[in-house]
Amino acid sequence: MRGRPTRRAAPFALLGLLCAAQPAAAQPRLNLPGGTQPGGLRTPLEAGGQCTECHSGLETSDNRRYLPADLWPTSMMANASRDPLFRATLSVAEQQRPNIGELCLRCHTPAGFVAGHGVPGNGSALDPFSENDGVNCDTCHRSVDGRDTDPMAPYIGNARLFFSDGTDTTAPTRFGPRADPTFSPRHPAMRGEFISDSRMCGQCHDVDNPLLNRLLPDGTDTGQPFPLQSTYTEWAQSEFSRGSTLRSCQNCHMPAETEALPVTRIPGAPARPMHRRHDFLGANEWGMAMLRAAFPDEMDSAFDEARVRQRGFLQTSARLELLDVPAQVRAGEPLNFRVRVTNLSGHKLPTGYEDARLMWLQVELAGRVVSGAMVDDELVEDPQVRTYRFIPGHREGGRAVPGDFVTQHQVILEDTRIPPAGMMPTARTAPVGRDYSGGLNGALRHDDTAMYSFAAPAVGGSAELTVRLLYRTTTRHYVETIAAANQSDNTGTRLLQVWNAAGRAPPFAIATQQATVQVTGGAPDASVADVPGLVDASVTADTGTTAPGGCGCRAAGSSRSGMSTLGALALAALASRRRRRGAREERTR
Repeated sequence: MRGRPTRRAAPFALLGLLCAAQPAAAQPRLNLPGGTQPGGLRTPLEAGGQCTECHSGLETSDNRRYLPADLWPTSMMANASRDPLFRATLSVAEQQRPNIGELCLRCHTPAGFVAGHGVPGNGSALDPFSENDGVNCDTCHRSVDGRDTDPMAPYIGNARLFFSDGTDTTAPTRFGPRADPTFSPRHPAMRGEFISDSRMCGQCHDVDNPLLNRLLPDGTDTGQPFPLQSTYTEWAQSEFSRGSTLRSCQNCHMPAETEALPVTRIPGAPARPMHRRHDFLGANEWGMAMLRAAFPDEMDSAFDEARVRQRGFLQTSARLELLDVPAQVRAGEPLNFRVRVTNLSGHKLPTGYEDARLMWLQVELAGRVVSGAMVDDELVEDPQVRTYRFIPGHREGGRAVPGDFVTQHQVILEDTRIPPAGMMPTARTAPVGRDYSGGLNGALRHDDTAMYSFAAPAVGGSAELTVRLLYRTTTRHYVETIAAANQSDNTGTRLLQVWNAAGRAPPFAIATQQATVQVTGGAPDASVADVPGLVDASVTADTGTTAPGGCGCRAAGSSRSGMSTLGALALAALASRRRRRGAREERTR
């Protein structure tokens, strides 16, 4: 039997020291009503390590770890409060609006919030041993709907969770999905319907800014708080939330084992069918590499295995189709075709931490990228590039401009992410910048079709056409902007170190489609590198592999450098980047 991954306490303590910031100016605490309040528990939420005694160490018949305490430690849930990207973003937010970090910590470390350690909002008051394990076992298994004490509960959004509590003589009850839970010598256990309810997930996976309302680009106040994340609402408005097509958050993100297995090591525990895995599959596939780099020699192989599972999960989220590709085309003539992306997930694609997530179509023709290239670690905004993203901003100088700081978001400048099937949106979730109307029964379409036209190669023969749906968890621009804005501690420096050590979030191909086109009439000695608009694929296309010391963006199938074209494109990318930086430049307050 393999040893379970073990998280060490030392990095937590070190991180607490590293993140200690200078005292912020006096600022009133935010009003965060609803849910269990700081100091409101007699029995604190326990650290996840307390659960390993019973809920770790067993394997499936094919030798895979499956118990919660073996899978949870490498998840983003477990690492939510020590994630270097989160910590750097948190520090900048706290610089700009002291004490707003308490709202962030309420979700990223519920144990720290209810213990009263959410202030100061930079996380420096957290107990490094018991409150740096993010969304831990007690967060979910002591979570209740709260209706016994608050008729308005449960609340969606902003981590307004209610927790079961203990007494002087009894431990708090832990809730699970079984009507006949196994006896535990450590705590009472009983069935709780709320733990299988998507509303439990929605308590954290919708986030609003309590300080700023959403404005329209012309400055009109909508009267609604700015939505920083709407994953639960997107699901609730889709066909995944209703009728025969109902699939809960848990159905997708906690897939069940196919064999009956014990859910505890307690002697005599029965084998249970449909045991749900606790690796909490999601969209942050680069997060596993980031954590591995941030906490070396802690759970290296476990983080690697978790990343493989995350990538496999992401590859189920979309379908990619090449349409109307001609069987042949004359050299130099227009090659016209369409590409369709269908969202198979239960929310927008992509969703989650929307500020920096980026998905786009990359088109490669005859070994050269003709759209969706990356140069200098940035996406080139060519005339035909098709992106799926969320761009927030704020009002400045009488106009709406993009911005990267969550404390300042007021305007949604672009939301071209693909809706889920059956989505009936509200103003909160309606697309911005792309028309998705025309779905069944008045819903939005859950697919997008892009039209492309490129000059066929000048070389006769077979030309391979490859289209990739690429995804990045975060971007160079976002990381560098957050790091540069940090003035109060070293979390920005630490983020840059981890960013570089973990491969700089290379694009990952969620789906790939290929077709072969016969090019007729071309000069046999013509050079593909001379075709206008074509870029060397070897430096722009991702194949899911990383060369030693490389960025993970090298593709096979190209032997020419095409430096003249690549140089021109690099200059265009640099100019584009400078324009974006100028538009996004903000004063850190």
